[in-house]
Amino acid sequence: MTALRLYNTLTRQKEDFAPLDPNNVRMYVCGPTVYDYAHIGNARPVIVFDVLFRLLRHLYGESHVTYVRNITDIDDKINARAAEAATAKGITVEAARAEITAATAKQYLDDVAALGCLPPTHTPRATEYVPQMIAMIEKLVDSKHAYPTKDGHVLFRVSSKADYGKLSRRPLDEMIAGARVEVASNKEDPMDFVLWKPSDDQTPGWESPWGRGRPGWHIECSAMGEALLGETFDIHGGGIDLMFPHHENEIAQSESAHHDHPLAKVWMHNGFLQVEGEKMAKSLGNFITINELLKDWMERSSDSICFELSTANQLIGRCRG
Repeated sequence: MTALRLYNTLTRQKEDFAPLDPNNVRMYVCGPTVYDYAHIGNARPVIVFDVLFRLLRHLYGESHVTYVRNITDIDDKINARAAEAATAKGITVEAARAEITAATAKQYLDDVAALGCLPPTHTPRATEYVPQMIAMIEKLVDSKHAYPTKDGHVLFRVSSKADYGKLSRRPLDEMIAGARVEVASNKEDPMDFVLWKPSDDQTPGWESPWGRGRPGWHIECSAMGEALLGETFDIHGGGIDLMFPHHENEIAQSESAHHDHPLAKVWMHNGFLQVEGEKMAKSLGNFITINELLKDWMERSSDSICFELSTANQLIGRCRG
């Protein structure tokens, strides 16, 4: 078999790829948070890892590769958008969340299919795996890797993971700054991050041992990955912007829940799509959606076809003349 060499972000070097099980090669890639149309920067990991998926299928056989790309359909940005829609429509926030995420997820899947990408083996939605998330958090609390607070949060205890930061290799002050983005009271340490957060009556939530609430972003991928690929799988991929804190926190919580078994053998990250030297992002307002690009391409293709047909008809008319 042809040797496959991959750049592993964890080790910062190219390595010969040797799957844990050649009959079951497993890859997880972080997918979109579905509260708005995906932009072409979001399309980059889809295309990059579609190429890798095809290559793995070629090398190991189509039936021997499992590719998981999740959909995040519970998130504070989604809840904020849903709250606005709920007020306008006179429905509950949960009903608005379900409506928004269903429509946006469908649009995302239609858009990436139009780009010619193969569908993953599994496309799990975070809301379908909340019981698995709660179970993983319970393991972490029982093993003292996590702790509940009086106000209904559950936080991961970063000091319990001696090698925290091994993926991103960021200086301590940068990691502390990144951790402060997630607001939670009663943190033992500024770097501790949220596994579970409380929900009021108006916010989507689930019952848990810590009260009604919802999962933190990082625990979602850990739970879905374990449920569909096992405790350790071959490749974990995503955009470079996810290396910290998302992937770093995935490693910390998954390895702590699984007796330090690695989450993934190989970590792979694609770079940003840049616009005038800045990354393309909704927060910066410098993005073009996949849908807009496809519509523009279709219009240009249609105009080109009409022009060519018109030119051909003129030539035919001259020949007949």
